[in-house]
Amino acid sequence: MAEVTISAGGLEFRIEYRNFGGDRGPAVRVFGNVDGEDKQILRFDCFDQTPHYHYDPTGMDAYHHMDRAVTPDVVAYSLAQMRDNTKAMVKAAGYPELASAVDGDAVATSIGQIRAAIDKATAEAAGE
Repeated sequence: MAEVTISAGGLEFRIEYRNFGGDRGPAVRVFGNVDGEDKQILRFDCFDQTPHYHYDPTGMDAYHHMDRAVTPDVVAYSLAQMRDNTKAMVKAAGYPELASAVDGDAVATSIGQIRAAIDKATAEAAGE
């Protein structure tokens, strides 16, 4: 499946299925406009073996592991973070001006579309 881009709340959510370092799973990369440039702000890697998310993956790259014993459905957890905490996460990634411009309600409204794109990417990858 080609990458799917969903624009919402002043951000772009780019959904794909990734194979990386012997692991695989759906990923959502969150981009925003920073100083006129398209910048990856957050990334949620909902991998089979080592699910995790990043704040500013191409800069400070603060990496947070998702423990499946605590969070068995990492896709649902990631979507809840996007729905409820995008503004705070963008700010924590080091982009307070961008965070203040994010429309959290518009992001929340787009979660169904993001989920559908994740489900489609996962189903297509299973058919490989």
